[in-house]
Amino acid sequence: MWVSPGEMERPEAERLGYLRVDRPRRGSHRVVLAVGSPTQVLIPGAGRRVNLRLQGYTATVCCGVVGLALVGRPPTESTGVLEGRAVWRGGELPTPTLIRNTTDPEVCGADHTLDDLVVSADLGVQNVIAALVDVPIDLVPPAVPGRVVLDNADCRFSPHASVLTVGSVIETHNSDPTLHTTHLYGASEVNLALPLEGQSVSHTVDRPGLIAVKCDVHGWMSAFVRVDEHPFHAVSNASGSFRIVDLPAGDYVLEAWHERLGTRRREVRIVPDETSNIVLEFTGER
Repeated sequence: MWVSPGEMERPEAERLGYLRVDRPRRGSHRVVLAVGSPTQVLIPGAGRRVNLRLQGYTATVCCGVVGLALVGRPPTESTGVLEGRAVWRGGELPTPTLIRNTTDPEVCGADHTLDDLVVSADLGVQNVIAALVDVPIDLVPPAVPGRVVLDNADCRFSPHASVLTVGSVIETHNSDPTLHTTHLYGASEVNLALPLEGQSVSHTVDRPGLIAVKCDVHGWMSAFVRVDEHPFHAVSNASGSFRIVDLPAGDYVLEAWHERLGTRRREVRIVPDETSNIVLEFTGER
């Protein structure tokens, strides 16, 4: 429903969660959030459409006529929790890949593991990245950028797997007395050199997707970072467990990814004020 500025009194518009839109000069608009903080803004009129992000909310703006519109608002219903566990069901207990190192052995040591498949004694699979997919935009809360410190320590990346939201920062650090690089591939493409012990360099991730991390000097070093536009994701711990909180009630698809075991997808239902549980079984390599 479209309402021009003269058709509704401002208090009533704000009570309903409308936006106030002013046009201070020809060809420009000033959009002011009113009470209710709608998730979308749509100003009708002639001209092309452009997409904006307005204080964490998605806004669609048409250049032309000034108006007020109510298209939606952040969800207010109760939220739920998803708890899960990734488990190995493939028979004999697998082990991570081991390699013999000839690069900087005096610093890094002679033998290394790729940490590419870590399974606990009670069959929990570590470093499984679990995330909801295709979450409706009106259920995504305002973005709160985070930070992960990706340490080059003992010639290994730590953490091996992590999750971030768009706009967050990867801070890479060198704890070793040797040259490392933190080379990002995929959703972010950048190579961060760390020649000095104690050095740190930061990089902001600006689009969703999976990032593979490698060191150009020590080829066995690897890590993975998943970036989403929403915060509904987690990484399984040493026992294979993970927990995702503040999920709006509804039905979703959960995607679970592991570097050697591949991808699993499961439907999940989130109930208000309750904890839903799921077991993700991995029976072999992809």
